[in-house]
Amino acid sequence: MHNVEIELVMSLFILGATVLAFIYHIVLYAFNKDRLLVHYLTYLFFTSVFLFVKTGLIRHFFGSLEDFILQNFREAIQIIYLVSYFNFIVEAVGSSKKNDKFLFRYWNITPAFLLIYALAYTSCKLFTDFEDYTLPFIAIRLFIFGVTGIMLYQSYKLREIKFQLIILYGCTIYLVCGLTSFVTNLFSDPDWVIWPLEWLMIGSFLDIIFFSLAIGYRNKLQWESLNSTLLEEANKFIALQKLILDKQTELENERRRIAADMHDDLGSGLTKITYLSQMAMHGKASDDHLEKIQKTASELIGNMSELIWVMKDENNTLEDLATYIKSYAVDYLESNGIDISVSLPDDFRNITIDGKRRRHLFLCVKEALHNIVKHANAGKVLIKMELDSSFSIAIKDNGTGFPVEACKNPLHGNGIRNMRERMELICGSLDMVEDNGITTIFNIPLGFPTENEPFVPLPASKNDTSFAPHDSKA
Repeated sequence: MHNVEIELVMSLFILGATVLAFIYHIVLYAFNKDRLLVHYLTYLFFTSVFLFVKTGLIRHFFGSLEDFILQNFREAIQIIYLVSYFNFIVEAVGSSKKNDKFLFRYWNITPAFLLIYALAYTSCKLFTDFEDYTLPFIAIRLFIFGVTGIMLYQSYKLREIKFQLIILYGCTIYLVCGLTSFVTNLFSDPDWVIWPLEWLMIGSFLDIIFFSLAIGYRNKLQWESLNSTLLEEANKFIALQKLILDKQTELENERRRIAADMHDDLGSGLTKITYLSQMAMHGKASDDHLEKIQKTASELIGNMSELIWVMKDENNTLEDLATYIKSYAVDYLESNGIDISVSLPDDFRNITIDGKRRRHLFLCVKEALHNIVKHANAGKVLIKMELDSSFSIAIKDNGTGFPVEACKNPLHGNGIRNMRERMELICGSLDMVEDNGITTIFNIPLGFPTENEPFVPLPASKNDTSFAPHDSKA
């Protein structure tokens, strides 16, 4: 039932599929330089050589040498083909990571043993008269099946991704076909539809299909990962561009604010000085006018000094801000005849604070101190700064105070309203209460919210009841 034509067709079909797979994976390797493909291409090459010998085409290429080659080198070709296959499987499941004793430590022994066997077998064929090779033939295949079984068992335990599992499915089918080929070879029958050697070819063909599926699946994952990476990089780039735009917008807003401050503070002051100076030039100025010129000039110098201090990047720590506020408060209150006591945290923990928050917090403190001097009739002021999960500045005076309900009226004074608005701009809070005077507490969180996280004001410090929340007359 079997003749040369049937065996030739089967061998040629599988050889053609193997050659096509070899070319396809060469192209893949040219694109992605995958090291695993090198081992697979080695296996496909020796598979093609093995199948080429079995097709009968060898007769057309080597003529009379066909019998000599088949007689002496057929076994060596098949063993080398199996060694290349085992090497590929070990690489496919990642044994090079040294995560399994058998696959990593003992695998080098196995191919060495098989190659020594192939060399010895071929040498005996070439240089001795030994003819009965049945026992070594059976023994080496039992060894190969044993090693393959152990290798597959260990590999199934090691596999971590679907790609490896698909490869192991192909290996399992190949092992079953190999066992079928071995068993049927021992009890061969000319009437069988599939001959023993054809089972091995079928197993090899199916294994090539499974590996091609695994490579396809792996390439899909790589493309998805690449697209995900590109998308992530694009999002990072967009976020960076947005950050740059925000910084530019913030810088522009800062420039406008500085221009507005200079216009409001310096412009009005200089206009006033100009007017008074003109009166002096016309002999209409009194000592009071000259005193106003001196006072206005001093205020302008002070405002410019404050503006310059806030703008300097080197003044970006919380300790710098606290020290500056203390210095300003002491100078301002003592010059107005008010005793002052200032308490600072022992450790500022090198916390930094940006210019926007520095400016608004300082101006709020300045407004509160101005209210005390202007409205409270106070003789003493206590300033206490605390640092825990937030930074708070509590300012208490012993002045006349005011009704608590008054501070809740949105129409009650521009000073209080301005302080509240400034604190809201920096995600902070303002609390005011009357208790034998007025206590004002400014509180800003140390971890500032992002655009997508709404701000929840932190409560004022309760460590000292003498600094309860309060307000001042604007």
